[in-house]
Amino acid sequence: MPPQSMETGMTQLEDPQAVVIVDPYSTGCLVAQEILRRGYRLICLWTKGFSEEMKAHVPISCGKLTYDYVIEEKATLEQTKEAVLHTGLPIVGCLAGGEAGVDLADALSEALGVRTNGTAIPNRRDKKIQQELAKAAGLRSVRQAAGDELRQVEEFLRTEPYPIVLKPTESAGSDGVKLCHTYEEAVEHFHTLMQSQLVNGGECPAVLCQEFLRGKEYVVDHVSRDGVHKTTMVWVYDKRQANGSAFVYFGMLPVDSESEEAQILIPYVRTVLDALEFKNGASHGEVMMTADGPCLVEMNCRAHGGDGNWRPLCRALTGGFSQVEGAVDALLDEEAFHRYPERPPSPFKAAGQEVILVSYSKGKVKGTPGYDVIRCLPSFVYLETGIKEGSYVDYTTDLVTGIGSAILMHEDPQILQKDVDFIRYLEEINGFFTYETRLEALKRPRGDSYVMPSILEPKIIQYPFSSDGPNLVRHMSNDRPELRGGLIRRMTTVDASKEVVVVVDPYSTGCLVAEEIFKRGYKVIALWTDGFSEEMKKHIPLSCTSLTYHAEVTEPKTGVADTEKMVLKAAGTLRVVACIAGGEAGVDLADQLSERMNVRSNGTGIPNRRDKKIQQELIAAKGMRSIRQAAGTTFAEVEHFLRTESYPVVLKPTESAGSDGVKLCHDFNEAKEHFDVLMKSQLVNGGDCPAVLCQEFLRGKEYVVDHVSRDGVHKTSMVWVYDKRETNGAAFVYFGMIPVPSDSPEAKILIPYVRKVLDALEFKNGPSHGEVMMTPDGPCLVEMNCRAHGGDGNWRPLCRALTGGHSQVDSSVDAYLDKQAFLTLPSIPPSPFKAAGQEVILVSYARGTVKSTPGFDTIRTLPSFVYLETGVKPGTKVDYTIDLFTGIGSVILMHHDEAILKADVEQIRHLEKNNLLFEYEPAMEQLRSPSHPGKAKHAHRRVFSSGRVDLY
Repeated sequence: MPPQSMETGMTQLEDPQAVVIVDPYSTGCLVAQEILRRGYRLICLWTKGFSEEMKAHVPISCGKLTYDYVIEEKATLEQTKEAVLHTGLPIVGCLAGGEAGVDLADALSEALGVRTNGTAIPNRRDKKIQQELAKAAGLRSVRQAAGDELRQVEEFLRTEPYPIVLKPTESAGSDGVKLCHTYEEAVEHFHTLMQSQLVNGGECPAVLCQEFLRGKEYVVDHVSRDGVHKTTMVWVYDKRQANGSAFVYFGMLPVDSESEEAQILIPYVRTVLDALEFKNGASHGEVMMTADGPCLVEMNCRAHGGDGNWRPLCRALTGGFSQVEGAVDALLDEEAFHRYPERPPSPFKAAGQEVILVSYSKGKVKGTPGYDVIRCLPSFVYLETGIKEGSYVDYTTDLVTGIGSAILMHEDPQILQKDVDFIRYLEEINGFFTYETRLEALKRPRGDSYVMPSILEPKIIQYPFSSDGPNLVRHMSNDRPELRGGLIRRMTTVDASKEVVVVVDPYSTGCLVAEEIFKRGYKVIALWTDGFSEEMKKHIPLSCTSLTYHAEVTEPKTGVADTEKMVLKAAGTLRVVACIAGGEAGVDLADQLSERMNVRSNGTGIPNRRDKKIQQELIAAKGMRSIRQAAGTTFAEVEHFLRTESYPVVLKPTESAGSDGVKLCHDFNEAKEHFDVLMKSQLVNGGDCPAVLCQEFLRGKEYVVDHVSRDGVHKTSMVWVYDKRETNGAAFVYFGMIPVPSDSPEAKILIPYVRKVLDALEFKNGPSHGEVMMTPDGPCLVEMNCRAHGGDGNWRPLCRALTGGHSQVDSSVDAYLDKQAFLTLPSIPPSPFKAAGQEVILVSYARGTVKSTPGFDTIRTLPSFVYLETGVKPGTKVDYTIDLFTGIGSVILMHHDEAILKADVEQIRHLEKNNLLFEYEPAMEQLRSPSHPGKAKHAHRRVFSSGRVDLY
């Protein structure tokens, strides 16, 4: 039965007596309020240097808290005692209202002759002293060293296995507690602590360096009177790996007092209290259950913190009492204290827990709908959060990035579990917040596509998959003979050695096309368009090893006639037999020059078939599904469209390569901003942005259909589908590119549609790369790239294996130079495929500076491994993958056994999800629970349930 005083409260005393509470903040305010309810007068005593901000830290459940007297600690204990006695009130008790008040409360209570823990142990708050006392009592304790100078701890820091924990010897909550992984980090944090102020005020007296305890973390709360200890609650922290961090708090759960753990923990903690000669008041013991048994982390000689938001839950679990009431009874009501049970009842009278909220996304908060939902849950008691409109949320990896705490309680455990599961579901779908919209890269990350990383620096360009520019690391399998060469031998004409082919802007896959031409005995002239990026000229795939140009020339500014003269001069006695686009930027010139030189050509009947606006107009004229759009070189030309079209909308240059400048804009202002960026920026391949295209946002599954054509006859070389998923809070993260069987329902729709698009564009010769969205209204062109599929052609070995010998690279050469070989190509790829394979696009679920890449080593040993492209290497900073800029790599897998392929894909996904791709440089980590108010990133808002009478 709970003590009577806790159920009904006390009437006003006939002769009011007073209690001194030292530093009443957080839960200390609830203790103070409970003292007032019992009819006592209250004197608030602030220690010297106590933070003004913390003085104002009053839990919302306290309401207005009024003290009879407020006193500041004086220069000496005797002067402080005199100030207290000067109030004229009879003092019957003195207790600590928070961690910083413990020492003064002990000294003053002893001086006043009221119930006390005394000063026989001068500073029982000192964590070093606590461990020494526990060890002297024969208890498992932490290896440690402490001091206010580095020399006092240096030997420990040099000899103790890392990681190690550094903390102030006197601390509150998680103030200054850090996990350091190296000697250098430990030294740095030592100096930081010695130079910093504690959150409660005052200087750091010394730094404690301790072994890092591994195990499950528990909290054991007691109230004590004259050395008799009664357990008010045992808790266990739910800590998990999340967002790449090893120590993320997900909750605090009550532990049954009859459980095996509690049977060990409770006697251990009581022995610690005796060793510390702690006899009176509330205590909050933190213990790690290690492989060697329980080990003290630290004993806090005051009530459990966190604003006491757990109080209603404790009262429900126990049937009426919590540490708050127990602390007052231990001080003021001996009879009530003795009525308390030795430990909480088993089983509990209700079900409940604290749920610590975790963010899997980031952004600037526009609204908090998830919090509104939480407050409506049947088990809702309390919500504390610092997040509001305008707050910036990051991925939860530690205390600073926490987003809130909810107390849940219900008589029915199933309802409680359902509510917990629902909160976890809200976390997974990023349902807590709506964010202010941001620009998103829609196109998949490719190694041959430079992008503009910054609105502020639009002329700076970089590769995706890399944080430090175009330094991609490419790895090809070197122990699979079937990947080394073509499976079908290509013959050349008799006069090939006397003939030359012009390849305009040969980069990425264009280099492979040029190399295939070279291997067939032809000479190759590289023709660079005017203004083409010098950086892109160096973009040669790893697999392209034997290519040598007969000559390299650059397009003159004086027109196609002079370009022809330059090419003929470079060819000398060789006959020019073909002119081919080697990349997106070379399409227009290749069409013009091939037409002028009277070799196979797509001609200039359509002056600019690269223009995405023209493409959509041409297919619309043929009665095909096309995109609503507007384009222009001035904003006035697109403003009406942007004001009337449903958002989001897509903005892109009318001529683009890869994902260059393609963005999803969520409102008019974003669209206007990106329009201006595009018009001011340089395209990745060189040259100014000729116009900006604004288009409706197509919803559906995204496909790629690759063709080769000769004289208007189109042959499908491959159909692909992108594997796109919601991840890390982003809606469009690419996970892979998967081949689609040509006899599938989708391919049977897509292939005829894309061939009609090619006809509408009067595209008759060469490779093409069509991007199509399968919408509810059927297929709709995204854009037609009148050149080969990019990505360095790293998919070529896979395509050859899938088809039994051919790919778009060699078929493109056939289309121009070998009529018979082209005629023998099948119209569509074989079905079923001759092998199993796909591209796996690598996704990061963590951030940090890379120390090594063990996951890449594992990937290269997979049976199906063909190719790895990445910009990540030691020293690279990796972030969560949410878009093009945060991509970390691409892997081509292929095997004749589909089961092996599937297993390898699953292995890669396992490496990603468990953050095993990279070993990161160690970072400082917060180890302690995020329940302490002093280290919150945002000013906290607190909400209690207002509709549950069982909580009051």
